[in-house]
Amino acid sequence: MSIPRLHSIQNGDEQVFEKLFRDQYPVLCGYARKYLDDMDQAEEIVQEMFFNFWQKRKKLEINTSIEAYLFRSVRNACLNYLKHLKIREEHRLTASREPGERAPEVHDRIVALELQERIERVIEQLPTERKKIFKMSRYEELKYKEIAERLNLSVKTVEVQMSKALKYLRIHLSDYLSLLIILILELLINILGGE
Repeated sequence: MSIPRLHSIQNGDEQVFEKLFRDQYPVLCGYARKYLDDMDQAEEIVQEMFFNFWQKRKKLEINTSIEAYLFRSVRNACLNYLKHLKIREEHRLTASREPGERAPEVHDRIVALELQERIERVIEQLPTERKKIFKMSRYEELKYKEIAERLNLSVKTVEVQMSKALKYLRIHLSDYLSLLIILILELLINILGGE
């Protein structure tokens, strides 16, 4: 979104804000759903984020695109919600938990989301066009052909950019590979143990 449109929203232009809401709401709900595994809660968080965005519009300082700002706001809201759930759940179980008993599965989700946050930081380091293509593929779940049409690029260019983005992520997240494997193993033990 262009700076003039941001200024329009900051000056109280409800039509520009409503268009932003209509365009981004479904994508942001899908994004929040990946964090929360609960569509109702995902929608509630996105609605609250837009409400806060409008309320604080005059004080906003956005150095990236509005879309990137919205995605980051939703991610942070999801993390805060899950951390709150973890604290509440641990408080509830403190008295009844046996020594050595596993912490609630909310803890596993927090670990996964902290890893996701590291991944997001690495994605933000990608060159602008590559980052845009990667996000359209992963967050909006668009096919390469759809991305190529939207950005007026060849499908081959999209494929090359995605390949380079994935290689960059593999290199810069190699330190976290062991953490990811441990997390997956714990989740598998949980699933198999619960059968």
